[in-house]
Amino acid sequence: MRSQPRLTAAVLALSLSFYGAPSLGAGAPNGSGATEVETLGIVVASHSATLGNGVASDGATLFNGDRLVTAPNGGLSLRSGGAMLYMSGSTQVTLHRTPSHNPVITRSLIRANVTSGSVSFSLMPDQYFLVSANGALIGPAAPMPTIGEVTLIDRRSFEIRARRGPLKIVYYDDSEIIPEGKSYRVELTDPGPASNKNSIGPVSSIRAHPRPSGRRRYILLFLIGTAAIAGAGSAVGYTRSIESPDCPQPNQCSRPN
Repeated sequence: MRSQPRLTAAVLALSLSFYGAPSLGAGAPNGSGATEVETLGIVVASHSATLGNGVASDGATLFNGDRLVTAPNGGLSLRSGGAMLYMSGSTQVTLHRTPSHNPVITRSLIRANVTSGSVSFSLMPDQYFLVSANGALIGPAAPMPTIGEVTLIDRRSFEIRARRGPLKIVYYDDSEIIPEGKSYRVELTDPGPASNKNSIGPVSSIRAHPRPSGRRRYILLFLIGTAAIAGAGSAVGYTRSIESPDCPQPNQCSRPN
């Protein structure tokens, strides 16, 4: 990760143009009355990466439970609706469809669970795509497109960088804001069995409240520096136009990431 700071810092800026793109896999009934299998995203571009037990090919459709792994010299970018995620080398991500615990949210969430390595991402405030690191959920902290980066250190800590817009970390009933342009080391403490695990909803839907006096903190932040702020016109690393292998008409399904 540290060997490619410029690549991963700018990897997702161009994906902000997908803000109005429809989400993949609506799961609506088809003409025969059967429910289609819901898709969570699509592989935009990959190199030395695997999807499950096979090679992660450009245009591959992603489903609930799919596991993506990049080799030390590999990389992979995926799109889910208006969200974009880039995996650097030696990174593992599993995609999950998760029901929301917020009663006012009827849609379920798409969670990219990072278990090793480093990811860069762009997220939209009206999307339901979140990044998960060591059980903590990460998403936009303001109603604006955000670009960030997460690098796992161990099972209790990770580094987070807010490249564009502020990010919000939610872990059980604790939450913290990462201001734009800041980098922090995050350490998570054991919440214990008494914590309310169902208090976590979509990060973008959780309002920040003053911490009650005496409430235990589960998220500890340590400032490690400033992060380069990504501009809207920044170049995107590891991208190219691709065409899904399932396209019925050749040269008609190409889409830039």
